Amino acid sequence: MSSSESFFQLTVEGSLQLINLIERALKAPSFKDFADHVLPGITQVMQTSKAFLFIADPRLSALHFTQQGFQPEVASKIKTWCIEGFEQICHKTDFPQFPQSFYSEGEVFPGFTLHLLRDDAKYFGLIGLNANEGTAGISPDVLAGILKLLAKVASRVLERAELEKQLSYLNTYLTISSMLTQSLDLHELLETALNCSMQAVSADAASVLILDDEKKSFHFYQVEGPAKPVLSRATFPADKGLAGSVLQTRRPELINDLHSDPRFLNEFDSHTGFRTRNMIAIPLLAGEEAVGVLEVLNKTEGGQFTKEESMLMASLAEEMAFAIRNAKIFEYVANTYCRQRQGQMSCKGCKRPLGSWTPCVKYREACF
Repeated sequence: MSSSESFFQLTVEGSLQLINLIERALKAPSFKDFADHVLPGITQVMQTSKAFLFIADPRLSALHFTQQGFQPEVASKIKTWCIEGFEQICHKTDFPQFPQSFYSEGEVFPGFTLHLLRDDAKYFGLIGLNANEGTAGISPDVLAGILKLLAKVASRVLERAELEKQLSYLNTYLTISSMLTQSLDLHELLETALNCSMQAVSADAASVLILDDEKKSFHFYQVEGPAKPVLSRATFPADKGLAGSVLQTRRPELINDLHSDPRFLNEFDSHTGFRTRNMIAIPLLAGEEAVGVLEVLNKTEGGQFTKEESMLMASLAEEMAFAIRNAKIFEYVANTYCRQRQGQMSCKGCKRPLGSWTPCVKYREACF
């Protein structure tokens, strides 16, 4: 077979593989499914054994990294490099418009070309290909066209992921809002609410800090995440840290570079071993009354929280604040009237609930 025939045979085979790749990408029901199908297809079309795909886009709840052919420890280094270097790559000005590719430096993945992916608005990810292996006779112009097409398909999948994320946010809000109106133990309610919140915004930890009766100290009323066993019931002054700041200003804070913020109290990180990278902090306001602060910590996969996620947490914080205030009112009523005046040790068996008190109406079913 002549070289020209060999090239023609390879081109036909590669074209069929490319058609199959695009077809699978267009049919992908989720972005994860898209990435899981696309990367093996790319390595097949390009005839390379190693490749990776990195996506950092606010339309996804978290950063996405997929790789093929690397040992786990090497893949972990590549992922860390992508997380730390993607923004710097995007702001370089010495590359052609598309594709933007270059040979990487350092020990992690030498000899790779990195191809930036973009839609009409911005860069949203990159593909890394082994430059030391063949690309099935594909010319640079054809390679650029393939990657540009894949970028457009990926952008469509991301748009669909954005809609799904919005539906997920709405479902989270409705679920937590409905749950917080039920006559259940407040700790159980907040545990579920925090876990739902963490899942919705892809966070590693969350906590509810409640003010004491004198409004002078916070205590960690509910904590979810690795530091839960250590922080539960820990206290600190109400005018300290980011919690104290948002309580004073009564405005939410979104801080993605936490250790550069002088308000951050790192003593809890030192005590627990949990390293806080970024945070959404929301004041818990029941009308005009401040009852505490909601904190959501550490976007998974080293990502950054968004304003959209902060807005979702603010809407949930309002529901939590009223649930906490109502629980406090009910506890006060139970302690000052039911237990002291009627001699009851608990609400169980109470035959005279105070119908004029909202908490007693709310908890009437639990009293009998």
